[in-house]
Amino acid sequence: MTTSREPVQGPPPAVIAAGGVFLPAHLAYPLWHVLRAHVDRHRTEGGAVRPDVAAALDALRAAALAHMSANGHDARTPADIAAQSAPDRLVTTEALAGRLGVTGRHVRRLAVAEGITPAARGLWEPDDADYLASLRKGRR
Repeated sequence: MTTSREPVQGPPPAVIAAGGVFLPAHLAYPLWHVLRAHVDRHRTEGGAVRPDVAAALDALRAAALAHMSANGHDARTPADIAAQSAPDRLVTTEALAGRLGVTGRHVRRLAVAEGITPAARGLWEPDDADYLASLRKGRR
């Protein structure tokens, strides 16, 4: 006699089964910045940081720098982010398409070609929108 089993649900895609986490590249700098400040405070208070934690921070910093240089965000810092809520400051695909004089589908193609991912479905970071606009302007 055979019994049917329901498929076993695995971990969310961002969790690596061997015991790790995958982070989107655009999150590397903000996370590194916050964690680095925490480690600095801990050291100031006389605490020590484990070598594996220090190595993880170095890896996060390297990933942040690689992402920022690859996407034209040379000086992006948390201070550059407005104090508004995220949906208020994000640019819609339709607005960006109008700004570039192309369709929304073409906006997505341009973004993929530059390695830029949307902040959310149909929403773009203002820096990314400005970067795409500057590229488009240079091609005309």
